[in-house]
Amino acid sequence: MLGQSPITTLVDMPAAYRAFVTGPGANEAFSAVLHDIAAADGAVMYHCSAGKDRAGWTTAVLLTVLGVPRDTVTADYLLSNTYRGADPEHPELDGVDQAWLDIAFDTAVATYGSFDAYVSEGLKLSEGDIAQLKSRPLD
Repeated sequence: MLGQSPITTLVDMPAAYRAFVTGPGANEAFSAVLHDIAAADGAVMYHCSAGKDRAGWTTAVLLTVLGVPRDTVTADYLLSNTYRGADPEHPELDGVDQAWLDIAFDTAVATYGSFDAYVSEGLKLSEGDIAQLKSRPLD
């Protein structure tokens, strides 16, 4: 998802979260995950190497598409800190920071004009894809 981004993106978490929306190949990668979830016949498991940043953004996007309120999305994202035993003073080592999630959402809106436009134009999710996503976890 960040393969073609500058190497500094790997250690600069705000830059990484911006790259989740604007990085070369990132939208295609996130889109592929969401399309796979929509097309799945059963349960789906997805992950990234640490299970908190790329998987966290994927989950935040998915929950938002499903209509989950932003404060609930943020609370879910921040649970990584609890489950990973992150040091609150140094979340970049083993946790997440709400500011990073906010950066990704803000970047999506700044780049596409709205979160919905990010979903449709950036991630190429059609109304049918979104309906399929909504029907899956809510069955």
